[in-house]
Amino acid sequence: MLVALVAVGVAPSAAVGWQRHGVEAEYRTVELVVDSEDWRLLAQREGRGGTELWEALRARGAGSVAVYEATLRRLQEEGRLTYRSGAELRDLARTSVLTATLRDLAASAHPQALYVFPGDPEVARQVEFGFRTALGPERVAAVLREPLVLRVLGRPRDLEETGLGFLPSSVRRWEALGFRVVLRPRNVRSFTPERLAERVAGYGELARGRTAVFDLNEVLGYERLVEEAARALRSLGMVYGRVEVLVPARRMRGEEAMTRSMRPDVVRVVSIPPEELERLPREDAVERFARGVRERNLRVVYLRPYLQTPGGVDAVAFNLDYVERVASAVRAAGFRLGPAAPLPELVVPEVLRWAALLAAAGSGALLVAEVAQAAGAHFSQTRALLAVVTVLLAAAAGHAAGLGAWVSKLAALVAAVAFPTLALLHVVNPPGSGRDGLGAALAGLWAASAVSAAGGAVVAALLVDWPFRLGADVFFGVKLATVAPAALVAAVWFAWEHRELTVGGVAGKLSRWLAKPVTLGSAVAVAGVAGVALLLVLRTGNTGIPVPSVEERLRDALERALVARPRTKEYLLGHPALVLALASGALGFRSWTLPLLVVAAVGQAGLVNSFSHLHTPLMYTVWRTANGLVLGSVVGALAYAVVAWLLRRFPQALRVTELVGSGSTADPQASAAGSSVRAR
Repeated sequence: MLVALVAVGVAPSAAVGWQRHGVEAEYRTVELVVDSEDWRLLAQREGRGGTELWEALRARGAGSVAVYEATLRRLQEEGRLTYRSGAELRDLARTSVLTATLRDLAASAHPQALYVFPGDPEVARQVEFGFRTALGPERVAAVLREPLVLRVLGRPRDLEETGLGFLPSSVRRWEALGFRVVLRPRNVRSFTPERLAERVAGYGELARGRTAVFDLNEVLGYERLVEEAARALRSLGMVYGRVEVLVPARRMRGEEAMTRSMRPDVVRVVSIPPEELERLPREDAVERFARGVRERNLRVVYLRPYLQTPGGVDAVAFNLDYVERVASAVRAAGFRLGPAAPLPELVVPEVLRWAALLAAAGSGALLVAEVAQAAGAHFSQTRALLAVVTVLLAAAAGHAAGLGAWVSKLAALVAAVAFPTLALLHVVNPPGSGRDGLGAALAGLWAASAVSAAGGAVVAALLVDWPFRLGADVFFGVKLATVAPAALVAAVWFAWEHRELTVGGVAGKLSRWLAKPVTLGSAVAVAGVAGVALLLVLRTGNTGIPVPSVEERLRDALERALVARPRTKEYLLGHPALVLALASGALGFRSWTLPLLVVAAVGQAGLVNSFSHLHTPLMYTVWRTANGLVLGSVVGALAYAVVAWLLRRFPQALRVTELVGSGSTADPQASAAGSSVRAR
């Protein structure tokens, strides 16, 4: 009955996946955005004036340019205004280089103020509007009309970097060059709700329908006015460009609140910070952008130039080739260049969501029943069905209380633990039953992987909501989902091996085992197992320990050959281990079945975990899983052949492996034989 309930939930989960794939198949437009300031700096360093560089960038695929808000410092560097502090004005007055009017102004200059001399009416309006909305009208005043001088009260160092909004002439100039414009608003902590609304409304038609990628490390309105800022941006039809950052310390403050408030008008952005770009080879940077587009639904590629290029190389030509390579890599992955659109919502019928929840609850109850049966306890079908009904009622109560996301996360965690565990328990034989060969072992690998993939479909259906697909919310408990299947499989196998033991017998056996003296070999073995387990746990998630260079090169090679690169812990570790575990009877070292099954559980858990990455296109995950199975089958078959050859070539090794694997010395003759073999 429980199996039937799970099957009833798996089929609708697959239907949800097909619906999701249909949306993802249409979401394939990528926007290449160049940073206006960094590319202008490159042009200045290389003496490339005019529009030559920008026309070359357009020809190589860059269709958009990121434009920053005006600041006093930027406007002065462009030669559009001049500003001086009150103290500087007094110094100039003493040198007699000021006109009489300005000397009178300097005599009464406020020491904690900046005096701004706009170069033209547009700049004057923008500066006055920018400071009035950022600081309040009482801190901005025109102290002279001929020439026009604006006084802004505040610390000069802060004032010269305050965002003042966007100059219409700057935006129009980029459009005249054929670029789409992406705006980079800068937050001001002194905003009030009214002034913030006025600032955004002042963007007007200049910002309508454009993408906003916020400047510095805060979203607009952080930290108490994010909702108001999002409301103002949406009134202009703007889209929030959320920059993907894997290191939590580098994430933009307020991005979660801004994402929630701007939903669904959000697009994911991939960028490489300047300090990291300096250390990254050009080929690696191109591949990182292509991988982000291909694997993580990133649809805005934000390009900064290499300001430090190899010696003897034309810096402009080097960077233009870099942009062209990025554009070519994006096209080669099957995407088109153009304006990026927000990630679409996916409307899933509620009946399909509840079917996936039913499958998760059923798999959890089925796992409990399997564990209870192995332990000799009674877990009736009625009790199992009551447990499923209780879980569904609790889920309904959670949804009613506004905790739907947590209900989905917990249900997904249950499915992510239950399905790979059940998959292994389904295909493995209890100790002493059967001697399967290579063919049966490969069939068992594919059967177990099919069950785990069904669990992956359930997990993906439970987490199909927009925040998970955007990457704004993530699967909960990835480390537990990696470790728990291995622990449960080991526990059930131990119960199969020791059915005759009572609880007291198990305690006594454990006590005798703990009382044994520790040998160097056993200490090394325990340390090795613990090290591998710790490594696997630390390697889960996006911010684990660094990947060794050898594995990195292997990954790159597989990525070039297969596009959808399989996971190392599946094809090189878990899947071959499962082949050997299922064939251990035929090979003659069944005592090693349990350690191999523990390793195999890591591969099956990883297979399910691949489907929990909702920001990865579903078809990419399917191809990654299939590639891992095929490659894992090949590696497993080779491992089987090598082990079989070694045991035929060195038959005494079979006896040693059996003794080491079982750790048993109950049979004196076996112990003596083992000692003789070891002596030889």
